[in-house]
Amino acid sequence: MTSNESTVVATADSAKAGDERKQRLLDRTEIVLAILLGVAAILTAWSTFQSAQLGSAMTAAYSEGIRVSDAASQAFNDASAADVADQALFLEFAKSAQSGDEATAGYIHDSLMSEELAAAVDWWSEQPDSSGYDTPFTEDNPNWSTALYDDAAALDADAQAKFDEAKEKDALGSDFDILAIIIALALFLFGVASLVRQERIKIGLGAVGGVILLFSIIRLLQLGNPAGVSLGLLF
Repeated sequence: MTSNESTVVATADSAKAGDERKQRLLDRTEIVLAILLGVAAILTAWSTFQSAQLGSAMTAAYSEGIRVSDAASQAFNDASAADVADQALFLEFAKSAQSGDEATAGYIHDSLMSEELAAAVDWWSEQPDSSGYDTPFTEDNPNWSTALYDDAAALDADAQAKFDEAKEKDALGSDFDILAIIIALALFLFGVASLVRQERIKIGLGAVGGVILLFSIIRLLQLGNPAGVSLGLLF
């Protein structure tokens, strides 16, 4: 074999080896892209499922907030009605007592007033004029209770907490919806990269998709599992 022939054979072998290396790199790149496509698809499904669960929880919390808010409004109405009735009875009692009509005052006190109101009026009657208490409806009166208003306020606070919970879950659901869109972009890039034959374009698209996917994974780890999804729900 002449020198020229040896050179040609060596060049051909070198070109063949280069093509084989290039093909192996291309095959490995396509395998990586296939894996990334699978990961992106799973994360998209996870984000969508989280959003759906949070949407259901948001609706439930909002409905419960409306129910408790209605109960709080009714409780405030009941407390206000009871307060107005007590004040009206006290006013009639005070008018009768001031006019010297002890029989009417006694009837109102003993028959019409509740035990709590009667005890509050008794405490007020025992106070000196210098105390400045014009009515028994004062926080200093140990026998006068604002329990009905307190219960209504507690219900109102519970309703507000439910509305806040609904807003929080709605915001988290929106975060997962946005992430699903971002991951879908990575899916698109991986899909295009798997179809392109040019190595540089394939690797470039895969790299951009990988950066997007990495960002999505970090964001998903930050969000955690707010819907409380267990593996049992997935199988």
